[in-house]
Amino acid sequence: MHFSDTVGVYWFNKKNDPKPVTEPRKGFTSKYAKFSPKGTYMFSIHPQGVQSWGGANFESISKFVHPQVRLVDFSPNEKYMVTLSPAPITMPVNAEEAAHFPFGPESEGHKLVIWDLVTGEVARTFALPPHLENQKDMPWPLVKWSFDDKYCCRQGPDALAVYETPSFQLLDKKLVKIDGIVDFEWAPAGVHLMGSREEAGEHVLSYWTPETTNQTARVALMQIPSRKVLRTVNLFQVSDCKMHWQEEGKFLCVKVDRHTKSKKTFFSNLEFFRTEERDIPVEKLELKDVCINFAWEPTSDRFVTISRLDDGNNNPAIPKNVISFYTVEPATKTKAAKFKVISRVENKHSNTLSWSPKGRYIVVATIAKSTGELEFYDTSFEGDNTKKATAKLLKAEKFSGMTNISWDPSGRTVAAWSSSWVHAIENGYKLYEFTGAQLRDDSIDQFKDFIWRPRPQSMLTDQDRKKVKKQLREYSAQFDELDAMEADAATREAILLRRRLLEEWKEYRKKHANKKAEDHNVEAEIVEEIKEEIIEEKEEVVE
Repeated sequence: MHFSDTVGVYWFNKKNDPKPVTEPRKGFTSKYAKFSPKGTYMFSIHPQGVQSWGGANFESISKFVHPQVRLVDFSPNEKYMVTLSPAPITMPVNAEEAAHFPFGPESEGHKLVIWDLVTGEVARTFALPPHLENQKDMPWPLVKWSFDDKYCCRQGPDALAVYETPSFQLLDKKLVKIDGIVDFEWAPAGVHLMGSREEAGEHVLSYWTPETTNQTARVALMQIPSRKVLRTVNLFQVSDCKMHWQEEGKFLCVKVDRHTKSKKTFFSNLEFFRTEERDIPVEKLELKDVCINFAWEPTSDRFVTISRLDDGNNNPAIPKNVISFYTVEPATKTKAAKFKVISRVENKHSNTLSWSPKGRYIVVATIAKSTGELEFYDTSFEGDNTKKATAKLLKAEKFSGMTNISWDPSGRTVAAWSSSWVHAIENGYKLYEFTGAQLRDDSIDQFKDFIWRPRPQSMLTDQDRKKVKKQLREYSAQFDELDAMEADAATREAILLRRRLLEEWKEYRKKHANKKAEDHNVEAEIVEEIKEEIIEEKEEVVE
């Protein structure tokens, strides 16, 4: 958590006060703090550059000298870091300073730097593209990575520059020419194309180009490193496109904002690319509204949209937004699989979607200047049978001044906060269970940021998971006891006393059970004795 000029790392403690991992530090960063994608490192920003921290007590690891650095980003597997500064790199005049300066003469004037996080050395530097030099709102990130850190890519005028790691040399020593390219996105996972033999999946990126006098707008998928265009879709009367990859790379949704010929009315289409099927079929979903937000459920083919009818009345006081929950209608012998609405909620101000990392639960929020609301939905209310599943509102909570929301990696807790970076209204944070029950409400003056530490992927095998599920009731009882101990001091003392008495009883039983066993093991000894007894005496006279 970041408040005032202090940054602290804490253990989540449900309803109780969070426990500091280390002593909160004043002046820890001059701008903001940030975790790497898997939570291995934490980074602080300073006028001289970036500092990395890690280990059990978040001790200093490395310093990355990049004066006046403003923006920081990382590759998915934490191998590389990208930094951007508005100040061009200038070589020191002093020979001693130049000897310890991480950049060489070839980096003079550059502003974008890629670092090797393991060695702490500079991997590559770039000059800022001329069209971005004086741009106030800088697009970020400027370098985008493939799912396995094998490739990175920068966009320039009418071209993409794809680099191989770790050499960071241009792929095939030439640019990928794409006239008029507006944006591109890597698939977040390896794509298992039909007929592909790559076990981890193929490296695929998507891009779009706008309409011109002689050409329609286009969305295309390209395989890297072959540069082969796998699929192209032509689009008409396009105002804008946003590309949304599903987490596993199985689907790409392109949200296409379109206009009528008069350009007075706008509406949206959703174009779905099924990347694992033969020839990558594309399904079009035509909406009457303008889609203002879209979010895939993690590791699923379900999604949620927020849309609004463009009727010319833009009064923000009128609740006109529509929340729509979609799932896939399975294919039959005569019909292909297609997306369908399972639930719709109308007349809302909602503008933000945030899925649980584990899926099923989603927060639909309203984030505005003075008002805020969180609605907690269960999208599988009828259980795992998606044919009958529907979205059910579990709870709604008000939070005036809310600026951000974020799920913890386990999908059990949601944090919502009001940041002083945005405004001074009710700064602080609130914690909720995934069902919407409030756990904690902390008002903190000059509260700035709340960040859950990311977790790496689970190392459990399928066999381990089956074992956990089989013993879930036993584990659940243990967790319930731990929760009860944390919730109340008296309960904690009672549980500890019960445990101590139980251990004493077990020790007593063990001791006396051994003694009883010794008694049972005594062998009987048979003593033999010969005893003579006169039963009858008879005297006989012999002549």
